[in-house]
Amino acid sequence: MSHSNRLHLIRLILVLLTVGLILQANPAQARSHEDQDQASRIAWEAYFFGNMTKGQLPSEWHPFSQMDSDRNGAHSGNELWLKATLSKKGISPEQLLVYSYLVKDFEITLFLDGKPVFKSEKLLPAGFISWRVISYEHITGHEDQVLMARISPHQNLEGFEVWSGNSSTLALKLLRTEAPMWAGAIVLSLLSAVSLFMYFFHRGQTLFVYFAVFFASLAIDLTVMWGGWQFAFRPEALWVWGSLIHFNWYIGYASGILITYAIVGDKGSKWIRNLGYAVFIYAFVAVAGWLSFGEQAQLLFYRLFYDYVSTCLLLALIVVLFLALKRRRNSEIMVFAIGNALFVGGLVLGRAVSGQFGLFPTTRTLLTSHHAFAQIGWVFLGFGGAIICLGIIMGMRLMRMAQLRSTNKELAKVNGELIIANEKLSHIDQIRSNMYSEVSHELNTPITAIKGYVQLMLKGTIPAGETRYLQVIHDKSLVMERMIDDMLEIVRLENKHIQFDYELVPFGIFFARLCSKVQMDMMEQGITFSWAPMLEPYWPDRFSAIYADPMRVEQVFANLLSNARKFTAPGGTIRIEATMEELRAQSPAITIRIIDSGCGIEEGERDSIFERYYRGKGAKTGAITGTGLGLPICREIMNAHGGEVGLEHSSVQGSTFYIRFPLRYAHAREMEPEETA
Repeated sequence: MSHSNRLHLIRLILVLLTVGLILQANPAQARSHEDQDQASRIAWEAYFFGNMTKGQLPSEWHPFSQMDSDRNGAHSGNELWLKATLSKKGISPEQLLVYSYLVKDFEITLFLDGKPVFKSEKLLPAGFISWRVISYEHITGHEDQVLMARISPHQNLEGFEVWSGNSSTLALKLLRTEAPMWAGAIVLSLLSAVSLFMYFFHRGQTLFVYFAVFFASLAIDLTVMWGGWQFAFRPEALWVWGSLIHFNWYIGYASGILITYAIVGDKGSKWIRNLGYAVFIYAFVAVAGWLSFGEQAQLLFYRLFYDYVSTCLLLALIVVLFLALKRRRNSEIMVFAIGNALFVGGLVLGRAVSGQFGLFPTTRTLLTSHHAFAQIGWVFLGFGGAIICLGIIMGMRLMRMAQLRSTNKELAKVNGELIIANEKLSHIDQIRSNMYSEVSHELNTPITAIKGYVQLMLKGTIPAGETRYLQVIHDKSLVMERMIDDMLEIVRLENKHIQFDYELVPFGIFFARLCSKVQMDMMEQGITFSWAPMLEPYWPDRFSAIYADPMRVEQVFANLLSNARKFTAPGGTIRIEATMEELRAQSPAITIRIIDSGCGIEEGERDSIFERYYRGKGAKTGAITGTGLGLPICREIMNAHGGEVGLEHSSVQGSTFYIRFPLRYAHAREMEPEETA
């Protein structure tokens, strides 16, 4: 992805998230939703600070609008009393929905016309949202009733709301409030599963492990922190659940630090990773303190982390991210910076709305119910933007790995080609070495003989004109000439510098002539030679033929017979067979097999016998002359004819080589011009 494309992507993310924030925070939209579901939030009219004895109610009230500015009054008592007028809606039965967000422990009691209708139980440790639905009856003859709430103790009240309506409207209110959380939990669970799945396929990417733990931790928090699940358990068991959720919260925070290290860390920032490990240790220490010293120890660890440690860690990570952006600005770090900016922005904005302009909590600020849940909304909205950015980073990492995998495939392909090229070069080098050793050895033998006879003649040891010695010199000269001719011919054949004189050759006649030429020579060498004409159907006006250069075909035939004769001891047999074969549909062929009773070819040499200058062990140990070019020349000639030559079978009882030509059915009249000529 180019730099300009990355900038466009980041701008698009910012625009979408900004629009989402504006829509989410629009008060008019919130009011329209409230009017639609017909559940109304209680608007508190007055407040009172001070302790009251049991059975007594406050008699002096202050306007609720002055609560935020009443700093001294916020510390004048241990209890906070709230008062509102509850109007009759004509709905029966009428119900109240009580929301409470517990960061510090407090007890909530509701009074209707001075009579208690609800008292909260100590259900959960700090950090959870709980709700209860309360049914009440409207007093006949009274249009309005007085609803009072007592919060004790009142300090640092984080969240408290009361809604009125019937069962269906309140259920709709609960669904509208909790459905985004459940949907978020499902999405986070899927992201966690995908991250874990990707780690199994890319073990080197530890970032996916951190993502899996982080998303799973958030999914558990959203699932447990919201809703009425706590009513399904005994009160004494809820502290266990709450403590485990606190532990899960620590683990999520630690994995978030490790994500930061995996994205922006370098060699000099291992302390970030150690900071994440330290939070892991803190989580286990908190659990150990709870098990050893009870619930108060767990609350102490939680409040310490919630109020101070988490804020210090957040500031440290902001500094780390800022320094990382100064060092380098790749797309992952920029998107990660946007996500952190959204999260911190939602956190700061929420606290600003509630009167806390710093990141650290202050005991002088009292959060009203409206401000408290506004803070929760802004924090969750900013956190949602951060999660989206993390999802984008995960997608970018997957795309990068896909590109890397494609690059690795290309590199592997190139590497394979280089290996093949190196093998070919090694093979060529081996051929060259074989050529030097074989040719030098084969040329040295006749040269030595010629040189020796010439020196004897010069010294007068033997007569200078002795015919038999001159014949030896002549024969040795022919051997050297044949070797040189073979070397030149293989080069010309491979470079396509030899012109072939193709013609339509009647195979039966041609095959009989070839066999008859060598029959006498074989008998003189004490070898039993046999052959039989090829069996073919009788056609009055057609015959079996091959399209070939007769001289070159005879050369192939002679080379194979020469090899068979060299490796067959006197008294052995050589047999030649010719058959018509249907190798493939509509592709008939003529195959000539040369079968000898020689020493055979070892299995490890069978793939090399058609290579240039290769001579097997049998040739070397048997002192059989040759340069190793006969079979390569046969292969090149047969390739030029569209045929093939190969080794069909070999054992200690002998070898079978074959020559195969495409078969043609020619008419007799096709030969008339040639016969006339």
